[in-house]
Parts: sequence; structure tokens; C-alpha cells
Amino acid sequence: MKKIIVFFLTICMISCFIFTGCAGKTESAPVLTNWVEGSAPAEALKEYVKVVTDSKSEDFIPVEDRIAVFDLDGTLYCETFPIYGEWILFSDYVLNTPSYEASAELKAVAEELAAIEKASDIPGHMEQTHINAHAKAFAGMTIEDYMDVVEAFKATEAEGFEGMTRGEAFYIPMLEVVDYLLDNDFTVYICSGTNRFTVRSLIDGVIDIPARQVIGTDFTIVASGQGEEMDMHYNYVADDELLMGDTVITKNVKMSKVAQLEQELGQKPVLVFGNSTGDVPMAVYSEEENPYLTKVFFLLCDDLQRERGNESKAQKMADICAEKGWETISMANDWVTIYGDGVSVK
Repeated sequence: MKKIIVFFLTICMISCFIFTGCAGKTESAPVLTNWVEGSAPAEALKEYVKVVTDSKSEDFIPVEDRIAVFDLDGTLYCETFPIYGEWILFSDYVLNTPSYEASAELKAVAEELAAIEKASDIPGHMEQTHINAHAKAFAGMTIEDYMDVVEAFKATEAEGFEGMTRGEAFYIPMLEVVDYLLDNDFTVYICSGTNRFTVRSLIDGVIDIPARQVIGTDFTIVASGQGEEMDMHYNYVADDELLMGDTVITKNVKMSKVAQLEQELGQKPVLVFGNSTGDVPMAVYSEEENPYLTKVFFLLCDDLQRERGNESKAQKMADICAEKGWETISMANDWVTIYGDGVSVK
């Protein structure tokens, strides 16, 4: 009798799975909930994902080739503190760390950065000046200790905002995009002008991708026992620690992003998300002779109430996208929130 009951229950369960879909299958949960209903870029993204994940579609993309690439600052993460977070991290460390004695040269760079009041006032030389100074400031520090510096930075108040730390300064609607793509079997990379180790620390616990899928600006790395010996001649030993070097390998912007993507991925992304002219080259590269249907989205920093927006920059990017046929995402018009209800601009 017991066997008959078990058999009967098993048949019932199989029938349920087949005819009613109750094998844990539920109606799809809402996606992109912090996007304005009917938002054109949100709908464009959902339609794209629907088409390329449909095995019966002529534009179907196999799982292993579903690669999406995101810039970081201004695309996933705030870049208006009023300047890039990594620049403020450098300035804070050089000027406010009691145990660190900075050279006059590094102090001068840090003070110049600290004096910048808004992103539109950044001097043209600063990108190169900062990255060279950043390498020198942290040279000789273990990678673990450098990551601790970033962790401490994440806990500080986001300058220019109320109710948010720097570690929390991610765009909520864009985090939803990342989750949506991961749920649809896309492999997500971040390709940023920020130092690779800085990005790895920033996204830890926020964006669920492995460290190997972060591409960024790179400095040399040396072994603690290496001295002046070249990498190609030095044999790493078990007691060695890895230290930050003082030389910039690449500043990962513009053409450098193209080179890094080609070297590290070995194939072209099919989805690109950026926000500035520094991201245009990787978008062009991804579209050119791609065997798969591609899509490009650029964020417009046009929100002057919930974000420290820049209308002229937003319009410049909108014009480029109109010429290229790329999708634009308006922070002001497409998003229900940016950082959450408890955050406001000072």
C-alpha cells in the first residue's frame, strides 16, 4: 500500500510539472523597477535581451559570447564628489594620513585636486599628473594594504551629498541593469580609467562579478625582495609580498580601453555602457565587424537636482549618440531614483 501511495504522489508531481509548470517555475519578477515606466532605453534593453537570448531568433547569441562591458565612473558610480573618487582618495591620503610623509611634489598635486570645486573645472593636465602621482604615493605598499586604504575611503561621507558614503555612491538603476544581464547569462566586465585594484575594492559586495572581470588602469607590481632587479630576471620566492610599483603601465581610457579589451577578452563585447568621450572608442570597437547584434548605451549627466549634473557635457554626449545611432539614458528623465530616497545633494 505504501508503495502505491508513493507511486501515486510521484505521478501527481510529474503531472504538475508538465501541465501546470509548478516545478518551481514562477512568473518572471519585475525588472528595472527604478526606471520610469515606459523608459525608452529600458525598453530597448529589454527588447535586445529578449531577442539575443531566444534560441529561435536569428540574432541569438550563445551564452559564452554574451559579453557586456561597463565603464565605472559616471556609468555605474558617482564621478562628481565633485571629481573622480580615486582622485579624492589620493588627495585625502597624501594630505591627511599622519603616518605618511609626502614629497612637496605630491602635496602640490593633492592640494590642487582638493581645491577643485566642480568637475567642469578640472585642469587639462590633471589626468596624467594625477596618475603619475598616484603611482608614486602608493609605491611600496602591499596590495592588501592598498585595498585597506580604499576600504577606509568607502566609509567616508560622499562630499556634496547628504546621507551617503562614498562606498554607497552607485547608481541604483544601473545596478539593476547589471543584475538583469547576469540573470540572463551575460558575462559582465568593468572597463575603467580607475586603478584596477581600486575598482575591485569599490565593487566588493555591490556588484556580483569576480575580480578577474575588472579591467582598469594598471601600475607595475613588484616583489618585496626584488630590489632593482628586472621582472624577467627575478625569481619570486615564497616569502615575497606583492607591492605596488611606482610606474604606470597604462591609463585605461580611450584607445587604451580598446587595447585592454582586445588583450584580455580575445573577442568583442556585444553590449557597451559608457558616459563620456573616453568610452566612445570601446563602443566603436565593439560595433565594428561584430558577428553578433550589438547595442550601445550612454548615460547623460543631466540631473541637476538629485546629482551634480552638467548640462553641456550631457548635450555633447547626446549629440554624439544621435550621430552614431546609440541609445541615451537620461538620469533626469529615465530614473525613479539615483542613489535612493535618503540621499540628497547639498
